[in-house]
Amino acid sequence: MRRRRKALDLTQEALGQRVCCSGFTIRKIEADERRPSRRLAERLAAALAIPDKERRDFLDAARALHTADRLRLKLTPVDTEEHAEAPAASMHSPSHSAIGAASDAAPFVGRNNEYGLLLGLIARLTAGAGHTVLIEGEPGIGKSRLMREVARYAHDQDLPTLATNCYAIERATPYQPVIDLVTRAFDRISATALRTLAPVSLAELAALVPEVGERFPDLPRLSNDFPEARQARLSRAVDQLLEASRGGRPAVLMVDDIQWADEASVQVLHYLARHAAQRPVLVIYAYRDEAVDSDERFAQLVESLHRDTAARRVSLARLGYADTEKIVAALAGTNIDAPGLAERLHRETEGNPFFLMSILQSLSAGETPLEPRASDAPGMLPDALRDAVRVRLAHVPKAIRPVLETAAVLGRRFDFDTLLDVTREPEAQLFDAVEVLVKRRLLREEPEGGVYDFSHDKLREVVYRDIGGARRRLLHKWVAGALERLGEVATHERDAQLAEHYERAHVWSKALHYLILAAERSQALFAMRDALHWLDRAVALSESHPESLDESQGLALYERRGTARAQAGQTLGAVDDIRRVIDALRAGGEREKTRDALIQLGMAYRRADQYKEASACLTEALAESRAMNDERHAADTLYHLGTVAWSTGQNDQAIGFHQQAVEICERTDFTDLVAVQAYHGRGEAYFANAEPVAAIECYSRSLELARGIGDKSYESENLMMIGHACVGTRGLGDYPRAMANFEAALDIARAADLQWHFGPTLIGMDHIRACTGHYGEAWTGMQKTLRWLESLNQARYQLIALNGIGHLLLDLGLNELATEHLERGLTLGRDTGILFWRASIDTHLAVARSRLGQKIDTAGLHTTLEQTRRTSERYMTVRCLDGMAEIALAAGDARGCRGYGDELLAIAAPNGLRELEAVARRWRGEALLAEKDYVAAQAELSRAAALAEDIGRVRLEMDAQSAWARLLAAQGQSDVAQRHGAKARAIAEAIEKSLESSGLEARLHMS
Repeated sequence: MRRRRKALDLTQEALGQRVCCSGFTIRKIEADERRPSRRLAERLAAALAIPDKERRDFLDAARALHTADRLRLKLTPVDTEEHAEAPAASMHSPSHSAIGAASDAAPFVGRNNEYGLLLGLIARLTAGAGHTVLIEGEPGIGKSRLMREVARYAHDQDLPTLATNCYAIERATPYQPVIDLVTRAFDRISATALRTLAPVSLAELAALVPEVGERFPDLPRLSNDFPEARQARLSRAVDQLLEASRGGRPAVLMVDDIQWADEASVQVLHYLARHAAQRPVLVIYAYRDEAVDSDERFAQLVESLHRDTAARRVSLARLGYADTEKIVAALAGTNIDAPGLAERLHRETEGNPFFLMSILQSLSAGETPLEPRASDAPGMLPDALRDAVRVRLAHVPKAIRPVLETAAVLGRRFDFDTLLDVTREPEAQLFDAVEVLVKRRLLREEPEGGVYDFSHDKLREVVYRDIGGARRRLLHKWVAGALERLGEVATHERDAQLAEHYERAHVWSKALHYLILAAERSQALFAMRDALHWLDRAVALSESHPESLDESQGLALYERRGTARAQAGQTLGAVDDIRRVIDALRAGGEREKTRDALIQLGMAYRRADQYKEASACLTEALAESRAMNDERHAADTLYHLGTVAWSTGQNDQAIGFHQQAVEICERTDFTDLVAVQAYHGRGEAYFANAEPVAAIECYSRSLELARGIGDKSYESENLMMIGHACVGTRGLGDYPRAMANFEAALDIARAADLQWHFGPTLIGMDHIRACTGHYGEAWTGMQKTLRWLESLNQARYQLIALNGIGHLLLDLGLNELATEHLERGLTLGRDTGILFWRASIDTHLAVARSRLGQKIDTAGLHTTLEQTRRTSERYMTVRCLDGMAEIALAAGDARGCRGYGDELLAIAAPNGLRELEAVARRWRGEALLAEKDYVAAQAELSRAAALAEDIGRVRLEMDAQSAWARLLAAQGQSDVAQRHGAKARAIAEAIEKSLESSGLEARLHMS
């Protein structure tokens, strides 16, 4: 580095200015007395014009990942663009300090069983399966030390190891431990392995760690339309990165103090542990056992980890007397070699290693006199740990006590340059002070240099709490100012830190500013609980100090929190916030803004599936738009009203709303998003009324407009809905066309990160597979999609999936299993208040129960049928008619069966519903056969079989062929009957073959 700096004619101070550090730091680095942090090393590489092909070696050497003798750098700078990409760095285990000190003075005692267990699990990783271990214990019991020893062992075995800590001060900052893991993995992964990650996964990682985006500048933009899926995919992306970084070798992942992990990080850590069992990875999480009793959320996490990952819980006990004696023998100097010392210290510390070490260090340094004491006299370790720590702190030289206090305000982990900026001490003097604190083991320096940490968080807590209130506020103000000056980029952790410091400094306006920025960043990362944490604090602060915001800023804050609450599913809180905004806007006579807030409130209700309230808000907003002659907002609101009506089974109302929206767009020549929505909504209303041709025309118009404005979301959704309109059970019966549209929709959704469209598209594709005879593949796909939807709490799409699974199982004759899934759907619908798809689920369940010989609520089915007729939901009407025809025939009511078939045919034939026409003719034929009208029955069944074969609907063709065979046998045409029966049996055998390896076994009964 010195060679390159001199070749560029730079002084140490000038280079320090270029890379945002002090000249003193540059001198220490060049003297090999300090290692730069990763970011500082990268800035140095850029400032020194290190060629690309040599940069990786430079960075590794700078951070002591390998020796500098691998570097072959020219003395003069070169044009970096002339060089190829840097060679891939090999995967190295982290330095021992990843979770603690580089070395431990005390002997490692009292943990043979736990240490042996962990080493045994590492040895078993070669079998290909992983393990999760939860280490719990009281503060200071030795959890971190045990993990450091495991890290040393893994390092000696050359096993890839990633480790990090969670900190209490960072608990409300989303993804902090995850960012650290990603950063460490990103430092070590080879370029080849990194390229195996999908662009969308890299884009998710770039949202956390900007360096990923710098290395891959052309990553896709991520959509914000499905927060739950974004968060789930981020977990998957982190898992993929860690998996790629281990290079096929067994690996170890360790996170300490997970009781302080933020909510967003908890989800990622849980995901990593769940997937560790599938690969040779040992996951070790450590936490304070007191958190399990005091924090219900954390207790649920531990229980979930234990249940979902089969995690081993390892509880660390206090040290026995023999172990205390070993530590005292190793650490007690001649000045404290007193008889009975080990016994006394064991009694007073009760075997807590941290307490023991605190006293020994204090005794060794002469800070605490070793005096005889009576049995009832207070010991050297008072009841509270704070008093024990104060004994050590009392001997810190007064001249450097302010440095220690400033460090405590900075946080558990801090860098030298920030401390230098805050204290304004001369560099050499500050460095000497820090060195004293390190030697006293109050601080420890990380091997990469320039970054320090308190040796135990209790030390920092005691120092911090003992600072006077006025001085503490002043220090927080200085720290905040330093962070603002030194901040290279506006990151969410920096905003969170600044908010924390300014709030504790009582600088209310700046605290509010950064609280809101921290919330925005958390929302962008879909860490909604964290976002609400910051917004709740901002609201509380603004209410306590109203002078910090003007009225408009205050309303904007409530509106922002209302939106965040709605996204997080906190409907009542969202309503309170948005109602407050609406009341203020009305009082101020701001009609337009009031109308906009009403739409927002309506959408909050709609997102929570509270459709009655949503309809009321949107109706009021529509009236306002019309009163203001604002046709654009009127059309937009009509669309949302139509969607609400459609979602509640009121398709007759939806038709009217969507038609009005379309008429406005045609009259005003709108071609923007409002028109895209209007035509799409009208298509949905046509589709729900079993008019697929008209629906496809509207979807196609919406698709054309969406492409015109570059709206990928509606482009994908329109293609998906065209696919559904082509499916035989509700549409044209053109399965190849349906699959082509679904595949096109899914390609766009994946490329544009439109997670919202994945569920219904995947369900539609698997429904096609089932209908065309690929039942095993369909079953596996639907189960996978359902689990994914459940993980995202997407109740609406779960209902569609459960209905589709029920349909598949009925096709296979697995009526008990169908009943189980359909009853889950009914329960979910009742619990969430969602009526969407209820008629279909009710009918499927009635069919399953009928086949099982159970009692059926026929009157309830008739009520459901009437409801679908009244509300123009004919895509549900046809399913009711199909099911009721089967139930009637099974009950011996041939006339009733034929009546339902007649009504089904009257809907299907004029609307081009070919498969449903085949279904109607099949039931008419079955009924006529039962009535012994053989000629008419043959006409119906032969037509049904021909249509089913042409469409490719295998189960329907099997049923039609089987019924036709029975008809021919009844007429005495045994040879022809056998041919049709053989055809039906061949279809049944193909269905059974499709189930191989699926875990299902069909029960297809043919007479």
